[in-house]
Amino acid sequence: MQISGNFSLGGVDAAKSAGRSNAPAASPAAKAPELTNPVDQLDLSPEALSVSNAQSSGEVFRADKVASLREAIAQGNYDTDEKLSIAFDKLLDQLG
Repeated sequence: MQISGNFSLGGVDAAKSAGRSNAPAASPAAKAPELTNPVDQLDLSPEALSVSNAQSSGEVFRADKVASLREAIAQGNYDTDEKLSIAFDKLLDQLG
């Protein structure tokens, strides 16, 4: 995930200082400009979107498969060079 943007409080400080200008005070009949509230925004990277799309594409979480793999890893008989090579190949294919 990539977070970017200006995180200063300039917007808040600018809004607060709008009422404290050095200009002469306006007549009471003059209406002060209304301030708008800031809007939260989230921008997702293409990688995050691809993960989201993969999860919604009908792939099923197989708890039984995960449990059997965890057991094999705990017993020390899962890690082989061949399986590691296959896993790396699959990872590289997914990353494109």
